[in-house]
Amino acid sequence: MKLLVAAALALAPLAAAAQDPLFRQKGDAAPRAGEATKDVVRASEWPAIPADKAATVKTDIERLRKAGTPEMAEQADAALVAAGAMVAPGLIAAMGKERNVEARLRIEAVLDRVTGAEHTRLLAPYFADKSRDVRTWALARCAAFPDRELAKGAQDALGKARAALAKDEKLEGGEAELYAAALCATAAGSHEGLDVLGRTAVTEWGKKGVEIRAALAGVRDGESTKFALDMLAKDDRKQKVAALHLLAGCGTQDALAAVKRELDSTDNSIRIAAINAMRGIVDGDLPIANLPVFEAIELAKKWKERG
Repeated sequence: MKLLVAAALALAPLAAAAQDPLFRQKGDAAPRAGEATKDVVRASEWPAIPADKAATVKTDIERLRKAGTPEMAEQADAALVAAGAMVAPGLIAAMGKERNVEARLRIEAVLDRVTGAEHTRLLAPYFADKSRDVRTWALARCAAFPDRELAKGAQDALGKARAALAKDEKLEGGEAELYAAALCATAAGSHEGLDVLGRTAVTEWGKKGVEIRAALAGVRDGESTKFALDMLAKDDRKQKVAALHLLAGCGTQDALAAVKRELDSTDNSIRIAAINAMRGIVDGDLPIANLPVFEAIELAKKWKERG
């Protein structure tokens, strides 16, 4: 997940998403959402930088920021990644001060490789950082590793992001921060960001569907199901498809009757989304990325019989 400034994580469209571990071709094995963080031990402090390496780390961070050539950037990148999580605080501090977009992207690329599920509690304080770039990155990064202990912090960040956009709807980076906060809050088990994810599912599922689906695993319950069913009831094709995408990740058995009705749709996008919703609700299975029309018709028939 890579959110920076006003840009959210750029992912391939779902039609070509079979290479992503969350989306698969028929018959491919794939882990269930949340398994990757199931038994994670959350760190309570960052690894210390040895005294004899402090100057080198500081220099490498500056080289990464100021890189005048691709080679310099690659060398700094490799050195920092090799150093591991101990460089994260320094990189985050540098991100907060950096005004060059390319430099921030380089910093973020390293941070994404030296932080992981074990660092969510250490990243949570950055939800309230004075830098919007830092807040947005930290929220998006933690959303990738669901941690229910982060719910309050993510909800607070979501509320502040909403308030900021209410004052200035054209606020630079405001929408990206709102989305990142909604994503993180949802992954942590909160329902407060469902409206944001619902809107995003309608307009940007091709780019953000993977991360939205993963976050929805944190709220598979009655409240989320009702939210998605209300969307499904609307007489709008895009709303219906988005609602079915959401139900695949958050729907309960209570949604089956409504989803089954959509299996009869003559719109193949709706039919495929309904098939994948059934897969998610009934078996907890991940979506099938590519499904020809005739095969979709046959699968729809099978799900009508089974669901």
